[in-house]
Formats: sequence, C-alpha cells, structure tokens
Amino acid sequence: MSRAGGRYRVDCGGEVVEASLRGRMKRGRARVLVGDEVTLAYQEDGAATIEGIGPRRSLLRRRSPGRSHGTRPVAANIDQVVVVGAARDPEWNPLMMDRFAAVAEANGLPIVVVVNKIDLDPEAESHAVPYRDAGYRVLLVSVEASAGLDDLAAQLTGKVSLFTGPTGVGKSSLLNALSPGLELRTAEVSKRSRAGRHTTVSSEMYPIGRDGYVVDTPGLRDIGLWGLDGHEVAAAFPELARYGGQCRFNNCRHREEPGCGVVAAVDRGELSETRVESYRRLLEEAERAARPWE
Repeated sequence: MSRAGGRYRVDCGGEVVEASLRGRMKRGRARVLVGDEVTLAYQEDGAATIEGIGPRRSLLRRRSPGRSHGTRPVAANIDQVVVVGAARDPEWNPLMMDRFAAVAEANGLPIVVVVNKIDLDPEAESHAVPYRDAGYRVLLVSVEASAGLDDLAAQLTGKVSLFTGPTGVGKSSLLNALSPGLELRTAEVSKRSRAGRHTTVSSEMYPIGRDGYVVDTPGLRDIGLWGLDGHEVAAAFPELARYGGQCRFNNCRHREEPGCGVVAAVDRGELSETRVESYRRLLEEAERAARPWE
C-alpha cells in the first residue's frame, strides 16, 4: 500500500485498488500507515473508500523531523527491519548503521543487517562481525556479482520487511534484482561527495517473492530515538547486556567509569569498539536536556 495526497493504493489479494479515506475517518483524523490492514467499501459509482483500520501488531516510530518534538509513526505491521549498508561506494558508515539498528531495537522489531556491494570490497566480511556478535542475522550480498540474493529472498519470504539504511547503499537496486517488475528508481553515488542521492521519495509497500512484502523508505538522515533514557539506549545495543552486569556501579553508563565491564570487554577485544562508540554517541544525544535528539 502507498499514499499520494489523499489517495491510497491498497493491495487486495494481488489487485491494486485506489481508495480515499471515509469522511468520518478524516474528521476523526485517522492516520493510515503503510502496512496497515484496512477495510474497504465500494460506493454506487464504484469508488472505494477506507472504512476502518485493523489492529496493529507492530508499529515503527521515528522522531518527528525538523524542530518538532515527539515521534511520528512510519509503518505498521512490520515483521522485521532490514538495515542495508554498502561495503563501499559510499563508504561503510557504522554510526548510521547502528542508528538504524537501534531505532528498530527500541521499537521491539527483529533486525537483519545486509552488507551490500561486497564485490567492491574484499574485506566486506569485517563489517559483518560486530553485528553477528550482537546476535543479528547478517547477509552479504551483491547485485553485480549475483551473490547472496537467494538468501535475502528467503529471508523476505512470508514477512513484511521494512528496508532502511543510509542513502546510496543500493536498497532500490536490491529490490529490483529480487523482483525485476518493480522497476524502482536508482541513482549512482555522487563522485564528488561519495554520498548517496535520494531515489525513494515516499514510503511504499511492494509485494516481493513468495507471500512477502517490502516497505521501502526514503534514506533517513535525520533519525533518532526521541525520549529514550540512558538505560533504554543501552538496551538498544543487546551485546552490552552480556557485560553490563560486570560493572562496579549499577548506574554505569559504560564510558570511563572505574570497574566498567563494557570498557574491560572492549579492551580485551570481546566487544566491538565501533559499536560501543556508537552507543556513547547516541547516549550523549539522549542526555541533552532541551532536545535529546538532534
């Protein structure tokens, strides 16, 4: 399902129907999200209207953009979040990958990490290690080399998956390779900045594979975890829990406190230094008084 203005495209068992929101739902300011299961009614002139929204089994939220406070729902009924990063072109960005993964963790959603464009980097496997250690399923893929696509397709079967990640990492190219009929727009990475260009302009759900759906979202640079306290940020990095109980202080923030089990684990090479640094960056943002996430 997708939305353009006041019109919605609804998948009705393979048939796509355009529908509008029923008047009483507009007056009640009902918010229909990508992934929602809706009830349709047909008027005498054949027009379809959305009469109701089914119960949501999950909800993905992000911080409201700009200077707004609070959160904004992104999608409903998501089974898993697929966080895609490029091994190269653009360069691997662990902080951005960790942000996306932390948002999914904070929303209680399973995470799959995809390292894309592995044909461009013989050391691509190294990017996967911290996420495997964190307990995530990690797939190494390449459209150009036709590598790992079957594994990714199997992971999407029978599920509603939200694709996200930094811009320019090849999300649309992956979906096109898995389902050529989609013909999603793609764009090359800027040679000047090596940054990706936005090619997905709105959230939309596509059928893919066997009984699967993918929610494709725009690249999100302004992303955060509005309102989380320090302990909740730590919980968004599940591997920290293995060592947090070894800390001398119960309220340890895993920075440079004496007797910190997390710091000791990093020193022993048992925890990823980049993942712990991401945690500290996000914790610092969460602790800002006036606006925790900027």
